[in-house]
Formats: sequence, C-alpha cells, structure tokens
Amino acid sequence: MSPMTLFYIAMLVFSLLIVGLYFSVREFLLVSKEPSQSKGPVPANE
Repeated sequence: MSPMTLFYIAMLVFSLLIVGLYFSVREFLLVSKEPSQSKGPVPANE
C-alpha cells in the first residue's frame, strides 16, 4: 500500500472517531439534563 493510501485510511478512521466522540458527548449531555431518566429513587440522605 502506498503512503498516501495509508494516510487516507488514517484520516477516515480519525474522522469516524471524532464523529463517534461527538455523538457520545451529545447523548451524555441530553441524559444528564433529564433527571427523570435516572434509574431508581433518589436516596434521602444526600
């Protein structure tokens, strides 16, 4: 494989990694804003 092909593959993997990270952070922020999504009752001693 030529170095340019490896470079393109590396850029593709890197961009997929960034997109996956973006969606993970977005999903985490959406869940953290909605307390009704939390599982179980909230302990009274906190």
